[in-house]
Amino acid sequence: MKITRHQLRKIIREAIDVLNNETGELLIFDDVGEVSADGHTIGADAPEAAARDILRRLQITPIDSEIDGDIETIEVSPEDWAVMDVELRGKRRYRKNKREQERLDIDNLRGRLDQWAANASSDYGGDNPDVDMQDVAWDLAAAAKYEFKEDEWDELVWEMDNDEDELITYIADMIA
Repeated sequence: MKITRHQLRKIIREAIDVLNNETGELLIFDDVGEVSADGHTIGADAPEAAARDILRRLQITPIDSEIDGDIETIEVSPEDWAVMDVELRGKRRYRKNKREQERLDIDNLRGRLDQWAANASSDYGGDNPDVDMQDVAWDLAAAAKYEFKEDEWDELVWEMDNDEDELITYIADMIA
């Protein structure tokens, strides 16, 4: 029975390290290992199968390749390594920064704050139908701080001329 190289690669999963031949920096492609909560292999930049795909897609020609145990090391030029680094890590950094900017966008935060105030008012009013909302609005408004992450709350305070009392008064007015 003959096994083709393709079949053998499917059977044997190996890690692939892409090495910058000048600096020694590595991009690690590995399927085996501890998996983080977001589904990525800890310590790896991408799954093993992505290495060959990226090399092919970006038309990168390896300078040298050697297999040591379960790890194949592919040497590439610094320019090619930089292109691969941007393809893997650069896009992740860009997406992460974009999500952070959207999360801390003051318009988004204000919308969430307005929605929170409306919900707090209707929920409290529904549970306590005879209460005068002006009596409890300040206390409810002060609790809004715990519905936001610390940096989100800081952005909201900063928007109110860095005056937390002014922000709480704004929320209390929406609740009442």
